[in-house]
Amino acid sequence: MSPLIRFQSLDDTPRIIDGITIGIICNGKARITINGRSHELRTNSLVLLREDSVVTAFKCSKACRGYMMTYSRTFLDSINIPAADFLSIYMIFSTMPCISLTDEEASHLHRVGELLADAVRYAGANPYNTRIVTSLFSAFFYTLMAMLNFKLPSRPEPDSQSRTDALMVEFIRILSAECERERSVEFYASKLGISPKYLSLICKKKTGKNASKIIDDVVIHRAKDLLRQTGLSIQEVADRLNFVSQSFFGKYFKQRVGISPSRYKAND
Repeated sequence: MSPLIRFQSLDDTPRIIDGITIGIICNGKARITINGRSHELRTNSLVLLREDSVVTAFKCSKACRGYMMTYSRTFLDSINIPAADFLSIYMIFSTMPCISLTDEEASHLHRVGELLADAVRYAGANPYNTRIVTSLFSAFFYTLMAMLNFKLPSRPEPDSQSRTDALMVEFIRILSAECERERSVEFYASKLGISPKYLSLICKKKTGKNASKIIDDVVIHRAKDLLRQTGLSIQEVADRLNFVSQSFFGKYFKQRVGISPSRYKAND
């Protein structure tokens, strides 16, 4: 995660965003072009940039003040936020890259963000800093998520875009409920009444990942949660996640995490 980047330090050079970026205008005006579409920003505007978003122009007035925070994929993968929640944010990023906050919302988000930025700045100050940073990020993330949920349109237009958005949201909902029992793309596609290929195409378009990768991410996140519960053995976790054996679960976990379940459990 990077420290705060002040808007005045940004130039007009086209760039591809590496990680998830959140920007807030504190006062003044700015204009940003995201994936070919221009957006006007004012005081209390919130900018949400997904991974691989292309910013081709950024102009701010002399009075403009604001900041951006960027979080790497490695950092996001290391913290204890369910993958389904991240996918929900991805969906919002796709449809609403720029949002206006109320004064109260902006002030609240700014306070949480400043605490988070301070923790990053003084990262070497104490041995608990990693836990402090991840906890504050979780607070920032869910504060933001609550604000965005209130701003989502309640009745989207019935076009092809909203249809794929609805399928993606429903896929995430079913996956969250069924991830301990089912890991096949075919299962989730059948629940949605579409083909596995079409489900993967939707997922790739909305998140940059195919359906099987999203399923793996959610299952692995759940496995990590269960392994952190010291009362459960690795065999019990394997059973809970519907693996045919502890050995198969161990191979599945190590292929995707890089270490064995026993080592992950010991290191946590």
